[in-house]
Amino acid sequence: MSLIDSIIDTSTKLFKNQGIKDVKMDDISSALGISKRTLYETIQSRDELIKLCCKNYAMQLKIKFESVLNKEYCSTFERILTLNELYIRHIHDTHKSFLEEVKKNAQCDPKKKEHNELQFEYFERLLKEGQESRDGKLPEIDPSLRPEILSRLLVSQLKAVVQDPMFDYTRMSYFDVFSTSWRIFMRGIATEHGQKVIEEWIANNHKIAL
Repeated sequence: MSLIDSIIDTSTKLFKNQGIKDVKMDDISSALGISKRTLYETIQSRDELIKLCCKNYAMQLKIKFESVLNKEYCSTFERILTLNELYIRHIHDTHKSFLEEVKKNAQCDPKKKEHNELQFEYFERLLKEGQESRDGKLPEIDPSLRPEILSRLLVSQLKAVVQDPMFDYTRMSYFDVFSTSWRIFMRGIATEHGQKVIEEWIANNHKIAL
């Protein structure tokens, strides 16, 4: 691993665990076993390092999501719920200030709209798959619901969890609000068969339940 990759990898872990403000350049150079001068010779500034770490974090999460998306699952809900569990764990294990910084950097991405449309497109295909009878199994998701509306409702719901000031995170955790939001949404779109799939998934030793 190159020096710059080591710096980004180590810094990402520190920012993720401790937050943006509590990690100093001295902490990073100490963790790497290099001088602060060497650090600044490799990375132009702390702001530049934070941007690189945000991109690195987003890429790591994308790789994890893609591993779930490319894996074979017995049901649509099993795939969706596995993605949900992965996302909730990532929120739970990441310092809030770093999550906010990652989000801020994503807003500046010139390809943000393109990425969003691809996400909508994939989620719509996944929802349509869940609305079909496959291999003799009943639909898991209510076929009367429109996937293009469901995908956008879900995203707007998640944005509200992050941005709406009515959620006072000094009194409630982001983790609890997000998991509650998912619980309501997933159970709401499920058919009777889909509800059984959800219950079976929860019973299968999953700690984060809907």
